[in-house]
Amino acid sequence: MAAVGPPQAGLGGGAAVDRPFGGGSPATAGPQEENDPFDATTFDLPKYVNGMFPTAEASLVELDPLVNTLRQKVARVDAEILAAVRQQASSGSRARSDLAAAKATIEELFAKIHEIQRKAEQSELMVQEICRDIKKLDYAKKHLTATITALRRLSMLVNAVDQLQLAVERHEYAEAAHLLEAVQQLSSHFQSYVHIPKVAELKGRMMALEKSLQINTLREFELLGEETPSPLLLERLRSCCLVVEALGYQARDELIDAVCKREMGVYTQIFATIGDTAKLERTVNRYKWLLKRLEARKDIWAIFPPSWHVPQLLCIMFCNITKTMLAEILDLKSAELPSQVDSLLKSVEATNIFEAEMARRFEGAVERDTSGSEEAEAGGAGELPADDSSPASRVRARYERLARERQRAAESESPERRKEQEHATSAAVAKTNFKGAISSVFVPYLSVYMDQVERDLVATLDRLMREETWQPLSADLPVLKSSNELVEAIKAEMRECVSRVTRGRALLDLAAVFQRVYRAYAARLVARLPKPASGSLAGSAVLGASDWHVRLSDDDIGVVCLIVSTAEHCQEMVGALARALAAKLEPADLASRVDMSEEEDELQGAITSCLASLLLGIETRLEGALAAMARLNWAGMEMAGDQSEYVGAFRRVLLDAAARLGPAMPPNYFRFFCDKLLRSFAPRFLENVYRCRKISDVGCQQMRLDTEVLKGALSELAKAGGHLDAAGQAAFAADVHAQLGRAEAVLKVVGSPPEGLVDTFFELMPQGSPSDFQRMLDLKVLKRNEYTAILEQFNRRMGRPALSAAAAASTAGPGGAAVGAARSFNLPQMPRINSGGAAVVGAKASAAAQDVAVRLGSMGSRITTPNLTAAKASAAAAGESMRDSMSAAMRSMKSKASLRFLQRDQGGP
Repeated sequence: MAAVGPPQAGLGGGAAVDRPFGGGSPATAGPQEENDPFDATTFDLPKYVNGMFPTAEASLVELDPLVNTLRQKVARVDAEILAAVRQQASSGSRARSDLAAAKATIEELFAKIHEIQRKAEQSELMVQEICRDIKKLDYAKKHLTATITALRRLSMLVNAVDQLQLAVERHEYAEAAHLLEAVQQLSSHFQSYVHIPKVAELKGRMMALEKSLQINTLREFELLGEETPSPLLLERLRSCCLVVEALGYQARDELIDAVCKREMGVYTQIFATIGDTAKLERTVNRYKWLLKRLEARKDIWAIFPPSWHVPQLLCIMFCNITKTMLAEILDLKSAELPSQVDSLLKSVEATNIFEAEMARRFEGAVERDTSGSEEAEAGGAGELPADDSSPASRVRARYERLARERQRAAESESPERRKEQEHATSAAVAKTNFKGAISSVFVPYLSVYMDQVERDLVATLDRLMREETWQPLSADLPVLKSSNELVEAIKAEMRECVSRVTRGRALLDLAAVFQRVYRAYAARLVARLPKPASGSLAGSAVLGASDWHVRLSDDDIGVVCLIVSTAEHCQEMVGALARALAAKLEPADLASRVDMSEEEDELQGAITSCLASLLLGIETRLEGALAAMARLNWAGMEMAGDQSEYVGAFRRVLLDAAARLGPAMPPNYFRFFCDKLLRSFAPRFLENVYRCRKISDVGCQQMRLDTEVLKGALSELAKAGGHLDAAGQAAFAADVHAQLGRAEAVLKVVGSPPEGLVDTFFELMPQGSPSDFQRMLDLKVLKRNEYTAILEQFNRRMGRPALSAAAAASTAGPGGAAVGAARSFNLPQMPRINSGGAAVVGAKASAAAQDVAVRLGSMGSRITTPNLTAAKASAAAAGESMRDSMSAAMRSMKSKASLRFLQRDQGGP
């Protein structure tokens, strides 16, 4: 018990565990083998003991009985184990004996199987011996039956051949047709007996009779003339057709070829490649002749079996002969075709109508399709061959594989099978495609038609531009009248080509003509735009220059806006035209080759030129207000008041432009114009601020007030157009504030107190350069000592060394201001070289040089340093030289070395 644990702690847990010896005390409980806890895989000894003896008192009382019970159980288990061992020993020997018995049984079974096989073989031999005589009798019966059948068939064949010979001699074609079919069926049974003399003789007689029948039928059809045949002749010819049908496809093809050639002989006698009948405008007479021929001789065509498709094969031969004739005629008259375009089109139209009629008759109920000119070029199983000697043979030649198979099996297959193959060939003939059978011959010569169309469209365009009123077509459609009429002219040409000429490659070539016409129209629209003096709308507005000026009247603004709307409308029409052409082109793979994106780009380029013209025109109108702004004495202003007069001029120009452009221009382009005007005007306004030379604090306040008014005017520009919603107006107003924000920042820096100017510059313009600071410093009205102090503060802020005391003392100016070297290294900002021309840049350079001379001269006699004297002389000489030759100054200013030298002087310490 000590190993188990204290009763109170380990054994006294009170766990309810089922006792293995019954519900009584452990001493009296009987064993229960069904649920023995010792057999459990999760047996727990402490738990088991605690379950047996939940208290210490119980463990003392029931311990001995439990031990006795366990000993008895151990003894019983030992006895069971011993019995199991003994039983296993005896079962091993019994298993070996069972295995030996099984093997013996299997051997006995194999012996019985072999015995059965032997007896079966003996039985088979006995049966064969018994049936040997019966089998001989069966073979004899089979051979006798085959012999009797063959003799009967041979007798029938001999009789049929004799009767066929009589029918041939009497020209009884209906009877001969039936007998011929019977002979062919009977002869098919003797294919393997051709080595027998009698059968070979019959075979020779049959072939001779078939040849005689074929010759006779051809002679009968030669009796057909131009006069109406008698009913008796038609009936005999109908019987001949039955004979030819029985003779096979070769005889049938020869007969059809003979009939078609006789008909075409009449055609070639009437129509030739020279003379009056060879004129292109009389091509329609050829088709009328054939249609009349088909109608007049329909009784003759009715005698042929429908599966022969004789009228269709006649039309095929007609198409090939006519195509050859027209090719010769076109080749002979190729030099005259440019002057006979109308005749050529009439011929093409008549050919297309004829092909559509043939397709309707022989290909089923199909829609009239004039696209056949190109079908023959692509090839295919249904197109007509070029040879015109034998239409039936040529159609069958497209199915050579089927014909070869039929010929190889002709001797062994049944007549029914041959008929099925012939019907398949007949069905192939019925599927022959007439589209392009003749009209394809015109394709190489349609270039003269394309040239004529292009000449007509160009002439129409010239007339429309001469008659153009440059007024909108209507209030609902604000486009030029010429654009609408040009679209109608192009549509008419497209409809004529589709309905009269072709839907094929020629229509694709016509699309190229339309593209060239639209490009020419775009060029005419651009040519109408007002141009600047430089002749190019690609330039930009530049202060001080005038070669970019575009003088726009109010009427010009309306015309330019109308051109924008017209070009946009033409873009839509070009896209619709491309889709219409792609839908009408045949075959469908040609549709992918229709691409009018270049023409759309040309029209978009015209719109861009219009916007550039409007932009330069409005900028030209704003030029006077900018000049008035630069002429004001900003340094001498004593009080800031209401907006300046030049702002009113700005406002009038912008609002007038909005009132005229907004209603006349498409909304998307008006917004684009506003954005471009803002981005072009904002830099010019900033540059104009720098042109004001000196600005006092009061002047800065006034200019900032004017800038706010100007921002409002620019914001009203988009609003007055009437196209933008509230969100769009807010976005444009934000853009206005952003674009003019730099000018406001410059004015704030210039208007700040001298002691806070550097801090204000770095706060408002953290990305500003030293040259920007120099230009702002030049705008501000400062005393010399303030100027020097601000420069020193800026240099310290930038990390540059400060001026030495000796240098400052040697350059003392009025009022004790130290300028000297510092002043000499802070030249005014040189003008930027731009597209304004040599005169503008030269003028700016001259003004800058004069400013240098004035600054150096203002120091007077108080400054006596040799460096300053030399600088004054150099500046005066430079100013005089620039005034004498501005263009020479322009070339020198373009030198990169000079620019770098000037920039180094401006930004140096």
